[in-house]
Amino acid sequence: MQDFSGGQKITIQVKFLQSNLLIIGSGKWPNKINSIISSQNSKTLIENVGAREFLKLKIEQIEQVLKDKIVWIASTPENQLFILDKIKSFNNKVVLEKPVAVTSNQLNQLDHLNKNGNNKFYVSEPWRHSEIWRKAKSRLLTATGQKRLKIYRGGPIKRDYVDPPWDWMQHDLGLLGELLFVQKESLKIHCELSTNRDKLMVHIQALEGYEIEINLGLFPQRKELWVLNDQVFIDFANQDNFRDHPVNNIFEYICSEDFSSHFENQVWLTKQILNKLEEATPRRSI
Repeated sequence: MQDFSGGQKITIQVKFLQSNLLIIGSGKWPNKINSIISSQNSKTLIENVGAREFLKLKIEQIEQVLKDKIVWIASTPENQLFILDKIKSFNNKVVLEKPVAVTSNQLNQLDHLNKNGNNKFYVSEPWRHSEIWRKAKSRLLTATGQKRLKIYRGGPIKRDYVDPPWDWMQHDLGLLGELLFVQKESLKIHCELSTNRDKLMVHIQALEGYEIEINLGLFPQRKELWVLNDQVFIDFANQDNFRDHPVNNIFEYICSEDFSSHFENQVWLTKQILNKLEEATPRRSI
């Protein structure tokens, strides 16, 4: 963790508490999570079970499977809610993979489970604990004058269970939510969803000098770019410049003694966007 005070960077070492991991979900992304974390933490024991297979387990079996493990759910939002409801009486740290929800109702259900269950939720946001975001956030917070920020996030893949914008939105909304939290009540937000639901444009105006345009969804090639005042600010796709691994950073943070669950803070901006879209009648096209 880093603290910027008096213009001087102070680095604090956080104790890593070794923990084992249960990944719930099947497919390429759960396999990639397994591969990344096992390559970085050779002593961590990782188990993997499919979401449907997990939901068939009896409560006594679930108790044994969850014992002394961090849980990482990488399934559809619907399956995720079923799983969280089934394990709500246990006491685990639970990583929720994106998209955490595609409707405000799903987010409300997550919020209810977070407040009324025993587990500690944390949304999987790979860049939140990365070196590149720590530096970028510091630059944004200390920059003066108008900050015109354009964000492009998406790629060519279209999934059966979710429209493309929802597949990508939490990446940037999570980071922006952290950046803009202190002025959350004063934001002006406008959303435009394409008629085929492949693209979403979000405009955010903040009192403290931010004009933000977010473009999410289908792109011919993968795009993960932040442009500040017409200059490239962060290119998340150019990982040659990164010295840490974002996915492993999440795991190490959750294992650390510094961990705290702040699910509501992670998703407050996403909830506002979903509410805006659902209130819009008719939806405007771009």
